[in-house]
Amino acid sequence: MKLASQFWHKVCGHYRTSRGLHIPPVEKSESNDQLRDKLEHTEEVIKRAMTLYKPNEMMLSFNGGKDCTVLLDILARITPPSMPLEAVYVKSANPFEELEKFVDDSVQRYGLQLRRYEGVLKVAFEQLIAEDSQVKAIFLGCRRSDPESCNLYELEPTNNGWPAMMRIFPLLEWSYHDIWSYLRSNNLPYCCLYDQGYTSLGDRSSTRVNPSLLAYDEKLDQMTYRPAYELEDERLERLNRDEHGQASVSGSKQ
Repeated sequence: MKLASQFWHKVCGHYRTSRGLHIPPVEKSESNDQLRDKLEHTEEVIKRAMTLYKPNEMMLSFNGGKDCTVLLDILARITPPSMPLEAVYVKSANPFEELEKFVDDSVQRYGLQLRRYEGVLKVAFEQLIAEDSQVKAIFLGCRRSDPESCNLYELEPTNNGWPAMMRIFPLLEWSYHDIWSYLRSNNLPYCCLYDQGYTSLGDRSSTRVNPSLLAYDEKLDQMTYRPAYELEDERLERLNRDEHGQASVSGSKQ
């Protein structure tokens, strides 16, 4: 794992200069060591899924958010070089330009084979299955603290009229702070909006800066928004979201 970590640090360094992606400062702390068990379990879930499904039967649901960015990086580290990384991206009605750019940059960075759709998430997944009946499972970056996700299992079939496939949740037991510890300790790029006071990203019409991060900056002598990783109470993660968005394949709000 140490060699893999060193490898990805070199990769990140390359993209820092060649892609212009935002890369947070690296911080080493004891809390990073606490992620080890969760990371190992996440890898076990992914490997178990790989024994159940063929490469062309699995896809990642990727929208450029912090959680699926972590999941993408873990998948990239443990996926055999011969196995292509396939993902699906459903564009919202009014997306952030910064998020769209980060998705494009991530495609280049990881060599993603990305299928793009627009509109309602459920309809997009119906279209995906109609176009490619081989897709039987989808990786999702949901955590147990997400709305309506507390009772999910790591492998759970879709329900409530969604297209039939297996949902795989490798990050269920991760916390908000776990996600940021992984991103920052591994020096990984993330969408720049998270440094502007956004803690959860969705459609422009339903997403605002998080008021919990508003603070006085002595250097600037004005009120400003701190970055998302400085949010102390993770229960306030979605305080910047209007919870009337479209339903997601996890059963929670997108």
